[in-house]
Amino acid sequence: MFSRTGLGPVFCLLGVNACSLVQAPTELPDIRLNRIDARSITLDRQEFILHLALDNPNPVKLRVASAKLKLDVEEFSAGTGELLEGFDIPAGASGTASVRVVTDLVRQGPEFLQWLLSGDTGLDYRVSGYVDLVGLGLGRIPVDERGQLSLKPPAGGARTLAL
Repeated sequence: MFSRTGLGPVFCLLGVNACSLVQAPTELPDIRLNRIDARSITLDRQEFILHLALDNPNPVKLRVASAKLKLDVEEFSAGTGELLEGFDIPAGASGTASVRVVTDLVRQGPEFLQWLLSGDTGLDYRVSGYVDLVGLGLGRIPVDERGQLSLKPPAGGARTLAL
């Protein structure tokens, strides 16, 4: 039918051009722990905000649907937290995600309490878990970061623990 009108090649050409305009992501986003904020630290409750930085190197936006992170402190499982709301990262741009983790490290046992009372100002930590991306075939991206937090008293203002 299209060959009689001469439109067949035109529709084929339009189809090829339309497909070339839709580019799938070719690279995984760079996801890293940016910082950890200590919002509240008392003997029986500690609240941390884990901040992730996400870089999208792709020519299309990425949808971050969810994230779940686990915080281990000095080899003790401190707690987990989840991203409350998804968001988009524009093409070639960066974004951040914040996850709240509330812990009770004293319940971990006498070994942790002994360390806490020792006056040591450094804490070894591990943040592990995942970030879920949807709709682009990239799926679940693992997160696994280790380091040491400095618990030196803040000079003023919010307590941001040095990584």
